[in-house]
Amino acid sequence: MSAPAPAAAAADDTGPGPSPGPDADADTGTAASGGDATRTVAVTVPDWPLLAALDRHQRRLEDAAGETGEVAPPGPDLAADPVLLLEQHRVTHAGPAAREAGALPGMKRRAARAACPEALVLEADREQESSLFELVAAAVDTIAAGVDVLRPGVLLMSARGPARHQGGEEALAERILDAVAELTGWDCSVGIADGPFAALLASAPGRIVRPGRSADYLAPHPIAALRHAPVGPGWGHRGQPSATRPERRLDLAETVDLLQRLGITTLGDLAALPPAAVADRFGPDVATLHLLARGQEPAPPAAHHPTQPILAETALETPLVRTDQAAFIARPLAEQLHGLLVERGLVCTRLRIVARTESGEEMERTWRHDGALTVADVVDRIRWQCDGWITRARLGGPATGAITRIGLHPLQLAPAGESAPALWGSAGESAQRASRALARAQGLAGEDAVQVPASVGGRLLAEEMTLVPWRSEKPERREGPWPGALPRPVPATVFRERPSVRLEDAAGEPIVVTARGLLSGAPVQLHVLAPGAPALQRAGLRAGSGYPVLAHGAPTVLDERWWAPGGTRAARLQLVVQGASAEETAVLALSRTGDWTLEGLYD
Repeated sequence: MSAPAPAAAAADDTGPGPSPGPDADADTGTAASGGDATRTVAVTVPDWPLLAALDRHQRRLEDAAGETGEVAPPGPDLAADPVLLLEQHRVTHAGPAAREAGALPGMKRRAARAACPEALVLEADREQESSLFELVAAAVDTIAAGVDVLRPGVLLMSARGPARHQGGEEALAERILDAVAELTGWDCSVGIADGPFAALLASAPGRIVRPGRSADYLAPHPIAALRHAPVGPGWGHRGQPSATRPERRLDLAETVDLLQRLGITTLGDLAALPPAAVADRFGPDVATLHLLARGQEPAPPAAHHPTQPILAETALETPLVRTDQAAFIARPLAEQLHGLLVERGLVCTRLRIVARTESGEEMERTWRHDGALTVADVVDRIRWQCDGWITRARLGGPATGAITRIGLHPLQLAPAGESAPALWGSAGESAQRASRALARAQGLAGEDAVQVPASVGGRLLAEEMTLVPWRSEKPERREGPWPGALPRPVPATVFRERPSVRLEDAAGEPIVVTARGLLSGAPVQLHVLAPGAPALQRAGLRAGSGYPVLAHGAPTVLDERWWAPGGTRAARLQLVVQGASAEETAVLALSRTGDWTLEGLYD
């Protein structure tokens, strides 16, 4: 088994930045005027679910070979061999070779196997991913203490103290890369920036963003980067219900889609909006994302300090030496912590798990969460962490004795009050029923039976959108520029098969667009020649009838592939016509070789 090559960690991405002056914030290492973002290190292991699944697969081969006395075959190379990771019969991750063959995340098992029959298909195991990631966390622990696990595959830590101890941020990043590679055999990437969100994005290319420049670094990133945002309490991340508002099911993907439909395409576009307007228009959750896009932290490190420390602890009558034992003690301990938080009206988003062994040794690990930790979330993390400690010792790490005591220490607390609902509402039970119905339809009729629109970019309206199977990965958007493309707002109804029409002037002569891009006359009448779509009939435009033109704009000329022999010339014209019911209707007409068609209808 091989892992991706390590990312370069010491690239200073944003150029010279302001140096911290005498009045720099002592807690962050940045100028006090630069915001409240803490200097943060993000350590990510690319394709971690795939690496964990490959590790599990290889160990099964070794165990089977050991029983027969044979030598286990070498594991697949993730960079060269096609590998698919499935969860509930759907692809969640695909290796580079599998993606090149056409097997993409979001596909069902049957479609992915048809696209890449030679791929190695593995099943996802969340518990194994989480417990195995303890090896990476322990390796980073040898360089700096205070490592927080955001989710399996991602670690966060404060940069100020460790960087000073290691001789600078570049040296710290190099030491982390070396420690993870030497102690685990996997490669990771390291990003350092102001705030956890900027650090997470910087970790993908392995960048170090200078203090005070996180907002500049974030600005050109697409708005879809918010899908990985470490948001604060109360947000139902990735379809999970909010702990403080269980009736709402807000999702980052849904919010990103809404912002894209509103024309907000980059983090810089979102950051440029006035904070008060964002909070009033969208509510507190999107205001948190707006804060992230500006290079600041979504919440202070500790939102609430109880008068008495909160601690849930249990002594184990039978010392814990096996992973299955953790399942029996996890729920009572999690419910004990939940009861303490409910009594005080608090929720927890950052939890430290502490274990004491029979030899008196203490082990601890901190877990962050995208939202408020529920009882089920705490149970999972107890099981994962105990499994990780036991797995680390079994795989040759530091030997630990049997665990005799486990304690839970909430580190970041917030009031459990409810916030106002967002303007666009929530997904609700109806959306869940629709999702189940669409999944059922795909299961019965195939992957292409249910399709949804996706923006791919283009000059004509019908070319801007394409249909892709539901829950499959959207195709990459073709960035322009597209000379002659229609400015926003665009028509609400776009015809795939454009109905034919004829434009006439006052003398009844057909209107054409001249070589200079001018109209041959003023349009007076619009005739619908062929039967149109139901949308035309609803607008009062019926085949075989003529309708007066009340107003028109100037034509826009489209020279398509003018450099090639097969290039064509077209023109667009916006018109306002009076329909059969005397209502005014705005239409967009398209002329090719002198013939007019309707490209779309405005609401």
